[in-house]
Amino acid sequence: MRLWIIMVELDRLDLILNLLVVPRFTIVLIRMGTILESGEKMRQPTKEEVVDKLKMILQGKLTREETADWVSEYVMQDEPNISDETVWELLQIVSGVDLKDDPDEYLHVDQDIMDWITKYSD
Repeated sequence: MRLWIIMVELDRLDLILNLLVVPRFTIVLIRMGTILESGEKMRQPTKEEVVDKLKMILQGKLTREETADWVSEYVMQDEPNISDETVWELLQIVSGVDLKDDPDEYLHVDQDIMDWITKYSD
């Protein structure tokens, strides 16, 4: 008897549905995610949370660097646990909000941030 271990996120169950018809095949579903130092699972950010961070940059309540650091906690994971493709796209974009074109200027100007807010707001 062979033992096969297949790890699939629950929202990607469609990838293994064809295996369910194989006789004597057992599937164990494990929901994977990043575990914080406190032992808690890191939850996924929402699109609204990311857009709010962008708004806070424009209001001077957060720096670009603080926002990029926050986003990088999600983007730089070995196995990111972001199931919403729109959120993932937005996180990747915002991860570069602190990039500089030269020592005194950011690559993305305030208008870019406003455009991201408009594009990703409901």
